[in-house]
Amino acid sequence: MIKPVHSHSDKSPAQAMVEFALVIPILLLIIYGLIEVGRMLFIYNTVFSAAREAARYGAATGVNADGGVPRYQDCEGIRSAAQESGFLSNFEEANILIWHDDGEDNNQVAYCMPGKSVDRGFSPSIGNSSRVRVQVSVDYAPILSFIPLQPLTISSVSARTILVNVPVYAGGPAMTYELDNAVASPTSATSPNTASGSSPKNKCDVRHSILKTAPFGVTIYNYNSAITVHIQEIQIWSPPSPPGQTVTSLNLGGASIWEGNVESDSPSFFDAFMGDVSIRPRTQKFLHIILSKNYQPDGSEKVVIDFLERECPDLNTSNMRQLP
Repeated sequence: MIKPVHSHSDKSPAQAMVEFALVIPILLLIIYGLIEVGRMLFIYNTVFSAAREAARYGAATGVNADGGVPRYQDCEGIRSAAQESGFLSNFEEANILIWHDDGEDNNQVAYCMPGKSVDRGFSPSIGNSSRVRVQVSVDYAPILSFIPLQPLTISSVSARTILVNVPVYAGGPAMTYELDNAVASPTSATSPNTASGSSPKNKCDVRHSILKTAPFGVTIYNYNSAITVHIQEIQIWSPPSPPGQTVTSLNLGGASIWEGNVESDSPSFFDAFMGDVSIRPRTQKFLHIILSKNYQPDGSEKVVIDFLERECPDLNTSNMRQLP
């Protein structure tokens, strides 16, 4: 009689358990490593999206939800746009940095510092050259320290151009549409400001009055129909000075914008202002320069006013062509 042959493994159950025990830690480590790398990439994608959404909000036309504040000045809104994109990561205010510039590595200026909800110190160029630039950062570290991944800071920067006005041509006079203020102003298709093959000249129209000596100061006129201008620097030349003469205060429109005690050397420069240094469209404000002592004018006095808006010319009270 032929007996059936039964094949059987030489491996015992105990040996299989030992092999499984040896392999499973390595397998779990590989699986967890893949999960951790995926988590890191997901955080990077979140940071990238947060910077992009924040820049998109800051560059969008119009005002914030509360009304009255342009989006590029709405620091809280820009940061909220970034924070709402966070899923696995919470972005602190200190990790959201905001600048404005005129292109890559060109006039980069930080504003909207942490804790500031609104920053009116920035107004974009009416030539559509200004950008809002947002950097979002977050610290990454693996959950389990034995994973061979080092802690690092994940950052992303996004920038978008702020469109202030858009020329529209429709077979007739050109219309420049001010997006920020929703004002359309017609300009002739053959405007004298534009020569063939050349770019338009400055469109910012600011003027000054005759420099007064009692009280010592000058009226600043903003003739623009849709542009609010902001004073960036004031220079004062040669008030005839008795010994110890100092500039003690600068008032704009009746409100103090600078206080101190600066010797009235020629020239004196002032740019660390407080309060409102803006002049709204089609309005005027008197700049009152207060000195510590009385003086007798000798005709050499002058005041130069520099604006944050680069399209606006410097006002020089010795330039009579800038009178109203």
